[in-house]
Amino acid sequence: MSNSKKINKELSLISRYTGLKYSKCILLVLLIIIYYPMQATSLYIFLASFFTPIILGLNGSTRQTMQDGTEDFILIYTAKKYNFTIQKYKNEYGGFIVTLFLLCIWQININYYNAYEMPLRTVPSLLIIIYITTDIIIGTFIKYKAKYNFMNLNI
Repeated sequence: MSNSKKINKELSLISRYTGLKYSKCILLVLLIIIYYPMQATSLYIFLASFFTPIILGLNGSTRQTMQDGTEDFILIYTAKKYNFTIQKYKNEYGGFIVTLFLLCIWQININYYNAYEMPLRTVPSLLIIIYITTDIIIGTFIKYKAKYNFMNLNI
């Protein structure tokens, strides 16, 4: 693989990881805000979203040696700047999938049982839209910011 393709792949991985981290933080804040009107379900999703990457990290650390995963990176300083490793990215992505699954189950449950009135019935779907949109927007922004910093030697 040529260096330019490898640099683009590394920038994509780093930007996706930071997008996942920031979108998770925004989702956690929103879940705290909606805890009072939506009761305990938002708390369960909050806990699952928070602890899933940690549990996956513990599982991965027991199976593998504690390798950094950035030894063969070209952009090692950018990876360290954003606290990126391949294992952390896999853990955050797993947490992202689990959280989306739980939000979808919550939305289906609300629609099936008519648990809330209309304004509150759309909250899980709005959370899904916000979660995915912030991941895409922040990931794209970080990718171009990191590429700009790399091209201007602002490492």
